[in-house]
Amino acid sequence: MKIRNNFSTATAILATAVANAGTFTVSYPSGTSQLSFNAGLADSGSYMIVNDNDRYPVAASGAGTFAISYGASNITITNNLGFTLAAGTKVVLMFEVVDGNRRIPLTIPLPPLATITAADIVTEMRPGIAGTIEYWEFVTTIAATTAAKAATLNLEIDTTDLTGGTIALTSANVTPKGVVVPAAAITGNNVLTRDSKLSVEASAVTAFAEGEGYLVVYIRPTQDDAY
Repeated sequence: MKIRNNFSTATAILATAVANAGTFTVSYPSGTSQLSFNAGLADSGSYMIVNDNDRYPVAASGAGTFAISYGASNITITNNLGFTLAAGTKVVLMFEVVDGNRRIPLTIPLPPLATITAADIVTEMRPGIAGTIEYWEFVTTIAATTAAKAATLNLEIDTTDLTGGTIALTSANVTPKGVVVPAAAITGNNVLTRDSKLSVEASAVTAFAEGEGYLVVYIRPTQDDAY
């Protein structure tokens, strides 16, 4: 039996009309914050009900959908429905949150940043896990202090890059020691099978002079058993 995910609910009455491609904000549902939804903890099944009648799915784009941005203090909704939401419209937003605590952290040591070039850093490791890569981050162990250095890291499953989810390392953000550099949101191509090979690639490299760290990749296994 698959464990079902949970939803947090927010309701709003629009004070002004929201045109197609326009935005409005709602407060976080009681008991939640940005930390409840970022870093891979928001799932893909969120939806919006308009005037207690019509239901629309979340998506990055496309007519008949809406987009979500989880900000520091509130949630921004982009109206991609293809029509204007009139002032006084009631919207009920159902934000899906991944259920359970079965996420596995996969730690990947890296060589010194000064050795990174625009090529594979890790080539075809075998996690042996069927699941979804939700999030990953770089943890700094030795700070980079020489200015104007950079590298962009991405994950590749077999021969396909994840959509989104890049980590942009710079001299400015790989300091001080202990700082964490998060990946951008992962939006697709992030499903692993037990046979998958996982690689880490670098691009847009302006060679670092110093700095070290490691990666942590968070994988949520396929839920095929009841717990």
